[in-house]
Amino acid sequence: MTEISGYFEAIKDRYALTSDYTLAEKLGIAQPDANLMRRGLKVPKPELCIKIAKLLDRNPVELLLIAQKDKAPKQAKEYWTLALTAVDVMLHVPKRPRYLPKKVEAIGRELKQLESQTLTYEGAAANAEAVRLMETAEQSVDAMMERWNIWKKGEALYPNYLLANQAAARRQVKIRRLLILTQAQMQDSMTVSDAVNVMDDQQRAGVKVFYAFREALVQSPTFQRLEEDFRIHGAAEDMNTAMFDREILIFSQTYGTVPLGMVGTPTPITMINRLQISWKPEMIRDLDPAPLFDMTRYVFEYEGVGSFREQLARFTRSMRELPRRAV
Repeated sequence: MTEISGYFEAIKDRYALTSDYTLAEKLGIAQPDANLMRRGLKVPKPELCIKIAKLLDRNPVELLLIAQKDKAPKQAKEYWTLALTAVDVMLHVPKRPRYLPKKVEAIGRELKQLESQTLTYEGAAANAEAVRLMETAEQSVDAMMERWNIWKKGEALYPNYLLANQAAARRQVKIRRLLILTQAQMQDSMTVSDAVNVMDDQQRAGVKVFYAFREALVQSPTFQRLEEDFRIHGAAEDMNTAMFDREILIFSQTYGTVPLGMVGTPTPITMINRLQISWKPEMIRDLDPAPLFDMTRYVFEYEGVGSFREQLARFTRSMRELPRRAV
């Protein structure tokens, strides 16, 4: 029995047709064909699907997809069912409120991108999508952030993404996040305080926090290769990336500063302008930040402000000694 056969019964009911002969006459086909189709033993051709749809005031696309599903092999039927569901949603979206058609339009754009195994988001959607990914994490998240200031209070990822991290940690998801700090940043006491506050916030949320000083980390061939691979794949100069469950990756492609406030002096907010999500096997392999966490010569686990300031002092001394060593 096919699903399309139900439409033949609907034709008979709507037009008070009492036999397959009158049904065939109404549809302009042979009586044996009408009998077979009504009993689900034959699938109508596209032209007939369109004619039936018009007689029933239905969208022809609906019947065309059902006919394709009915004649598809068993292993392919679920995909046609999925396609039919998607089309059904698209065909019945109300025009108001305006949010609904825009939402469906966005879903349509995402579906078109799926074949390439990448999704790209811009503007506010880029920041929101990171939250959604964290909400789906089941086992692990490994993240690396050079543009770590977006975790500060009042910035783009605070508090929504931080709360999503906390919720994931409560689900027993193991989250590791590496903040990469620069010498220039660490020469400013306020920026040092910002970094400490960010790491404290992360730690309180259940994240295992690590940090590294870029000028030291860049000496590692592993980091150099990773940095080059991110450049090849179009990442922003300041790398922000996260790997979820070792199967899907996000990274920032561009950043921007948005003024918040229409009255008085606006507050500049750093935003991820463009975010890419990928599950391409080669990108998962090449852009995995996990090896960085094993580089104990350059990467340190955050264990509070005291030990952090000790490491910072060592790093500062090493930077001062560099010119002497070069002589």
